[in-house]
Amino acid sequence: MPVQLVMLIATAVLAVVAVVAAVIALRALREVRRLRTEDPIDSTGSTTALARRDEAAEPEPATVVDRVTDPEPAEVVEIVDGRVIVQPTREQVVAATMTRASVRLSILAAGLAHALRPESRDRITALMRREYRARRRARQRAARTAARRWVEP
Repeated sequence: MPVQLVMLIATAVLAVVAVVAAVIALRALREVRRLRTEDPIDSTGSTTALARRDEAAEPEPATVVDRVTDPEPAEVVEIVDGRVIVQPTREQVVAATMTRASVRLSILAAGLAHALRPESRDRITALMRREYRARRRARQRAARTAARRWVEP
């Protein structure tokens, strides 16, 4: 198989991975934005203040005051069959989602895609070239020093 074909296939695979990572990142971003714009759950846990506002002719003043003074939603605690069930907060849901393997893989793929962009690739190549030359100079210096010591007893 020619080298050019292998490089073309590898580039195509990386492009697909980058597109998938971008889609996953966009979905996560939309989810975070949606969670930030939603109204917090009221103390009963049954409906949001936004839904109540739509049902009522005018918003309740207490709801507006509660939202201003209490930015965190109250914990929703239910007892079902003798077990205490606490609903997770939106922040906890987002944190749990971000620790999934698929999200970590998409972050890794995005990093690889960034590293393989031409500007990053050129910078990395230049750094590797500098490191290679520095090590070669150090080896040559060490060889010269060893040769001098060998000749001068």
